[in-house]
Amino acid sequence: MTRTATGTPRAAPVPTQHLAELAWKLHEDAGEDVLLPRERITSRIHATDGQYERAKGYIRDHITMEKGKAFLSYRSGYMITTDPAKISEYAALRMRRINTELRRLLSGAINPLGEQVADYEVLAMFQDEIAHMTRTYDRMQKATLSMPKPVRTTKPKRRRRTTAST
Repeated sequence: MTRTATGTPRAAPVPTQHLAELAWKLHEDAGEDVLLPRERITSRIHATDGQYERAKGYIRDHITMEKGKAFLSYRSGYMITTDPAKISEYAALRMRRINTELRRLLSGAINPLGEQVADYEVLAMFQDEIAHMTRTYDRMQKATLSMPKPVRTTKPKRRRRTTAST
């Protein structure tokens, strides 16, 4: 623990690459397609939430390509996988979020200017390109609607144990 200028304790700086490698090793030891909760990962690699956020970026930017496996934020945790069904479910979720953000950018920031957008070349370009991206997303979504869901989204029901009457 180090101290800030005001004397408050602060976690010692740890290189992001080191934490990313520790996190990846933790996933490898657990096995492919094993979901690890965030709290378990951060406690095992001794990382703060901010440090883990940076480590996840490093994993996605560097380690996944090197190892040939995807790193997914999946439902309630994180996993490494090569399962195309899980990867496609994750990609669809992320694309939906991106599409929502793009639509909100148009509706909340650019489109309210109305015809004035045409007076600003960069805003007109943003408007056209974002509209193109959202149309592309709509086509992708329509194409995937006919495909079966790759991964079941409901949890299996737990069976209650009944006590035997004597």
